[in-house]
Amino acid sequence: MKIPKKHEMKVTLTVMVIFMTFIVTFVSVFVNHGYESGFLQKWMKSWGLAFVVALPVVMVIMPVIKRTISKYIE
Repeated sequence: MKIPKKHEMKVTLTVMVIFMTFIVTFVSVFVNHGYESGFLQKWMKSWGLAFVVALPVVMVIMPVIKRTISKYIE
């Protein structure tokens, strides 16, 4: 299955947000709680919330950033 080119940015951002929130929440939960009982549940709860917040934020902000930066790139 191929994804149409017009959806490339959305798919790329979604995959990036998945990986970034997964890694950042793992580190955060591990640093704050250590590997204790319930670690996986705490991590998945934290990751789910981070993903739900980060994805819409990135989808809104990235086009603005891209347009702004393109003004300064030759």
